[in-house]
Amino acid sequence: MYGVYRMFRKKSLQLLLLFAALATTNCFSPGQKYVYGQPFHKPIPLEEGEPQFESGRPNWFIDGLGHYFFSLPSKLLLWNRKMNNHRISEETKNYLKKYIKENNLTDVKVRFNQYAPGAEWKRLRKNKNVHWAARYTIGVLSWLMYTILPDRLFAGFLGGDHYNPYTNTINIYSDLPAVAIHEGGHAKDAAMRKNKTSYALVRAIPLVPLYQEARASEDAHKYIKKEKDKKTEMDAHKQLSPAYGTYVGGEFSAYADPSTSMAIYLAGVIPGHIYGRYRAWKLKKKYEREEREKLRQNENSTESADIKSPADKTDTAG
Repeated sequence: MYGVYRMFRKKSLQLLLLFAALATTNCFSPGQKYVYGQPFHKPIPLEEGEPQFESGRPNWFIDGLGHYFFSLPSKLLLWNRKMNNHRISEETKNYLKKYIKENNLTDVKVRFNQYAPGAEWKRLRKNKNVHWAARYTIGVLSWLMYTILPDRLFAGFLGGDHYNPYTNTINIYSDLPAVAIHEGGHAKDAAMRKNKTSYALVRAIPLVPLYQEARASEDAHKYIKKEKDKKTEMDAHKQLSPAYGTYVGGEFSAYADPSTSMAIYLAGVIPGHIYGRYRAWKLKKKYEREEREKLRQNENSTESADIKSPADKTDTAG
């Protein structure tokens, strides 16, 4: 009997690996034309004089503890030292600011490495585009988590970069443009929904997070491609694919035996790393070919001009 159980567990793990590989391969289609956001509901204006984008005041002790200790799990899983590093560069900030503006997300609040429980409570109460029953149950619970276990300190260990639909706020702790745009993608996705409440609540249903994460990552890939930023485009594949894999692994490890849950979780992340690096490598080769072709065309144009030049002189002399 135990042998049958072990065989079943092994087959389940193999099926998960296959599913994770297929999911990370097929959830993105960045080749299509980018479509800008048009929010369904009338935006709820910010408070008078309130900036849409705010940055937390640097604190060397809290930020250092978060960066060098609490964020280590996320850094290792996604193999990126800038994950939840609590030092957001102007490049990352400007990337997200431009994305928010171009997608007409005028009522979305963005906090860069900021802890503001009082202000978030006000936004929770004011966000009438989400039903009050959802805001004062699930919304209050998420606010309590944000307040008691702040991502400003624990990001990467508990929580991290995220969009909160109940307060309509994006919280960024990583200095990675692709990750920031991904969170913007969640805000855009929610803004375009007629029933924002239902869309926020269904995330609790198994497998639904995979759909929502895929939509946000797909939008991020398309936007970055539109920006013609080759480096960030390649980095996006290396960052967002394994990040998506964490959700694949998380969905299945939640129902697994504790002794195998970590193996199943990693079985979702590893295909993401492989696929993301493969896509980045393919893009690099593609851009290298395009650059060589461009240089070849320029050389041919120069040679043609050199050949034509003596004839022009002869005609002029005649």
